[in-house]
Amino acid sequence: MIKRRGIDKTLLFTTLILCFIGLIMVLSSTIFIAKEKYDDNLFFFKKQLLWLVLGMVIFAVIVNYKRPFYKKNSFVYLALLGSILLLILVFFSGKVNDSYRWIRFQGFSLQPSEFAKIAVILYLALVFNREPREINDIKRLLISLFPVMVIGILLLMEPDLGNFFLIVTITGIFVYFAGVKIRYLALGILGITPLLAMIFVLNRDKLERILALVDPERYADTVTYQMLQSVYAIGSGGIFGLGAGNSTQKLSFLPYAYSDFIYSIIGEEFGFVGAVTVLLLFLVFWIKGLRIARFSDDRQTYLLLCGFTYMIFIQAIINISVSLGLLPTNGIPLPFISCGGSSLIASLIMAGIIINVSKHRKLVFKND
Repeated sequence: MIKRRGIDKTLLFTTLILCFIGLIMVLSSTIFIAKEKYDDNLFFFKKQLLWLVLGMVIFAVIVNYKRPFYKKNSFVYLALLGSILLLILVFFSGKVNDSYRWIRFQGFSLQPSEFAKIAVILYLALVFNREPREINDIKRLLISLFPVMVIGILLLMEPDLGNFFLIVTITGIFVYFAGVKIRYLALGILGITPLLAMIFVLNRDKLERILALVDPERYADTVTYQMLQSVYAIGSGGIFGLGAGNSTQKLSFLPYAYSDFIYSIIGEEFGFVGAVTVLLLFLVFWIKGLRIARFSDDRQTYLLLCGFTYMIFIQAIINISVSLGLLPTNGIPLPFISCGGSSLIASLIMAGIIINVSKHRKLVFKND
């Protein structure tokens, strides 16, 4: 007898809880800066709420969709082409903080790199859905990876090194899970090493951020200012925190407290308990996502879900590590929680596809 497993409630509730935490923390971390900049305490909160409602509508549609549209060649290539075009359009939208990352329209902004990550994973799952013999044809492998290289080059041109390294990392994970021979993987690492070295040589400020990790106090007024303020915020929270809304670091001491460093405010207001709870929620997401992938129906779906699960989990670990002073600042948001519509909707799309797959899994029972 065959029976549907039904939707994975644990993953569903984990996603919803993370979104709820995000909404509360955006309100807490922006209430003062919103009043100062826009004379409206709820300015950022209302925008985030609007993005969350839109994201939840998209999320619900994806979860309840009956056919796996995300596996169709036409959809995958359209998403890939659309992402490349959007990444090109950012260069015509003007610089913000010395980089081209956003497309702005009528008071709203879109960060194409967030959706490019989804397109890359959709594409890699499609092209690696082959026999090991075909995958290990080095010429075909390089040709297959060409669109990913184009996206990587566009990210470097913005520059958006954080998302560039995410794309490189997730591509490496795909290559490994797809069954590419270890020697080819090693050659790929050796081949990209000079490029990475050149990136840091050409971006001295990024190199300084890495070197400053060794002696952060030396650069306290410049490179490591954000990192040190973030660590101070988490440290001041103690075990149970200062209480919701009682953060002091968000009062202009910690830049981008509502986006890149929102985890620091969680640690300050809810202490060690709150910070560990958020980390555990992402750990649950990672475990459940990989478990759903393991029991999926085919290789393409397996690779796709592994890619989405690792993308969300790695972003969370990177963001949390930056907040703890373990990694240099890189602009990677905390999925579902950081203020920003592009990141929120992209995360909900990935989570929606994972949960959609869980809904259509089957259990096989032996007849008595």
